[in-house]
Amino acid sequence: MRQRCVAKMVLASDRPKWLVLEPYYGGSHRHLIDELVARLPVDFDLMTLPPRKWKWRMRGAALQFARQMAGWTESPPDGIFATSLLDVAALRGLLPEPLRGCPIVLYCHENQLRYPVQVEDKRDYHYAWTNIQSLLAADRVLWNSAYNRDSFLGALPEFLERLPDHRPRGIAAEIAARSSVLPVPLDLEPLRSVQRQATDRQGLPRFVWNHRWEHDKDPEQFFAALEGLVEQEIDFEVAVLGQAFQRRPDCFDRARASLGERVVAWGFRESRRDYLEALARADFAVSTARHEFQGLAVLEAAACGAIPVVPDALAYPEIWPEEVRYPPGELLAALVDRIRDLETWRERSLVAPVAAFGWRRLLPLWREVFYDPWPTRRPS
Repeated sequence: MRQRCVAKMVLASDRPKWLVLEPYYGGSHRHLIDELVARLPVDFDLMTLPPRKWKWRMRGAALQFARQMAGWTESPPDGIFATSLLDVAALRGLLPEPLRGCPIVLYCHENQLRYPVQVEDKRDYHYAWTNIQSLLAADRVLWNSAYNRDSFLGALPEFLERLPDHRPRGIAAEIAARSSVLPVPLDLEPLRSVQRQATDRQGLPRFVWNHRWEHDKDPEQFFAALEGLVEQEIDFEVAVLGQAFQRRPDCFDRARASLGERVVAWGFRESRRDYLEALARADFAVSTARHEFQGLAVLEAAACGAIPVVPDALAYPEIWPEEVRYPPGELLAALVDRIRDLETWRERSLVAPVAAFGWRRLLPLWREVFYDPWPTRRPS
């Protein structure tokens, strides 16, 4: 669907015009696009596809968007902004002539060299190759975290050794040269408002798990740790939030039955306000992710007042101090430690690290992406 979306901040005559291509308009992808449109003095023209079947989006979105742009009669935009589930190299070849010289900024929410699979020997390396060619075809590359960038570039040499011959050299350096880190921003005021209005935390310790109900978030580990608390006869409450899909891990149904009255909230909250209030009532926000390139769910929970309990891995060390990170296999011990020292933890606040992800800090950096020129490798 093609939409005309004009931001409403500034009515200056020199507003840049950008075409935004989003093949997976949902979750953090949608959050970023909607926030950019709402906050930046830029004329955005959006083309989006529903958030379904991400592999098919990587294969087919470039052709779909190019077909939608066939017969383009408007003047070329100042640039094209796309996200990492788009095959940018294919798009370059399929674009109508008026758009082929447009600079392309590629935003990487994730990367396919470090996205976890359930069975390693079933990984489809063609998706990683699509990432590589997209990064090379783009003029500028933005990553939501240093971990996202560095994990991809670090894995690239070993991946290229899988090629039977004619292994290209210097690709990592070439991609690094056009790369920078720019996180997805958060609108912090509603989160802080909920936190300010939250009543003092009392009663049983409450954990919240607010992630997608999929294998890469490792819900099995979370529920196993809760079962460990039950076996030790430790009282607690739990809220399990986040987006569920038609197919989800079986552990959710088993956990819902076994945890019984310990569950105070279960399932996706349609109301944004209800969701934030559920976060504000939690003492601890737990992540068991095996894939996290920024960690918006934990950032939101912390902004609402919950204390993170996160793996000592992925993007988390960039954001959170060592005291709230747990080593591999130590989640149960970490939860027991939090409960034993509950009152001390309830007096703590870790909202300060979240400020770095607010619009107040990031708005000038995002504005620069769409306003300031940069060298392009292609003639106009």
